[in-house]
Amino acid sequence: MKQVLALFLLLISSISFANLADFSYNNHCINNLIYFEDLSTAVDDEVVSWFWEFGDHSVSTDNSPVHAYSESGVYNVNLTIQTVKGKSYSKLKSIDIKAAPFAFFNPKNLCDKKVGFTDNTYATSANVKSWIWDFGDGEYSLEQNPEHQFSEDEKSNIHLKVLDKNGCWDSISQSVKIIKNPKTGFDINNVILTNPAVIKINSHNKSDSLLYLINDQLINQQNGFIQVPSHQEVSIKQKVINEYGCIDSSQQKIKANKEYKIPLPPFFQPVSGNNKSTFGINNESISINEFIIHDSSGREVFNGNNANKKWNGREQNTGNPCKSGIYVYVLSYENSKKVKVLQKGKLILKQ
Repeated sequence: MKQVLALFLLLISSISFANLADFSYNNHCINNLIYFEDLSTAVDDEVVSWFWEFGDHSVSTDNSPVHAYSESGVYNVNLTIQTVKGKSYSKLKSIDIKAAPFAFFNPKNLCDKKVGFTDNTYATSANVKSWIWDFGDGEYSLEQNPEHQFSEDEKSNIHLKVLDKNGCWDSISQSVKIIKNPKTGFDINNVILTNPAVIKINSHNKSDSLLYLINDQLINQQNGFIQVPSHQEVSIKQKVINEYGCIDSSQQKIKANKEYKIPLPPFFQPVSGNNKSTFGINNESISINEFIIHDSSGREVFNGNNANKKWNGREQNTGNPCKSGIYVYVLSYENSKKVKVLQKGKLILKQ
């Protein structure tokens, strides 16, 4: 009986004075911070020092250190503690450091300030289970391959964070150019009333590829004079294609009829007896941009505008009377319906 009691007391003594080295960790991903926590116990003693060996030639003497591994693999981590009584205890554990995913994505402009994003993350240890997209405009997405409609057409800094099934993560930021649709719209600047009528289309877009469909006839022309049927409604459709392949369109309907032309007399005599007259437009609601008159040799004798809209039959520079003969005029104006008109004609001058 005494022998049994002695063995029992010896066992209790060995347990009571046992000092056990132990630790835990809460992460096992490459390049991520791993927090090691000392769990060592000293029932009848006090731990005064710690010596950590992380298996990659790195050491620490902190109580609960933080460490990161730069390469994946299995590492033997050893903790050695020393008590105030000079006793040492060690604990060895193997830690499997997983390779983190390599975050990567490709943006694709879909025009009209919309961009599609394709996740191309490279993962070796485990599949990616979650994606967090930050589009830089206050909007986010958890889809793997999202599309996003931007409100501005400036560059945006896109951030992607991926997390795999091991709990390892990586992130990447990339600047993405936002592409808007090409500018559309056009003016019918000039109309010459002939049969057929001649119009000039002035596009608001001077840099991208343009196509026009006039009454279902395809016209591949940037700017220039185009013939259209007179006295008929004409449908003009414009298609604009920019360098990114983005397309937009606009449409107008016009009718080239007599409202585009102001009749001017074919005969002009500046002085007839005691009466003096001038050649030009008498309608005050018409705004004249340019009014040029040439003689039969092509020499310019008059150049007017809205402030000087009538010709008195004299050379503008010298004030001398012009010789009798045939003269040609080119008149550019905007009529009461805000249509810009180019009108050409001839007149006979008699002095």
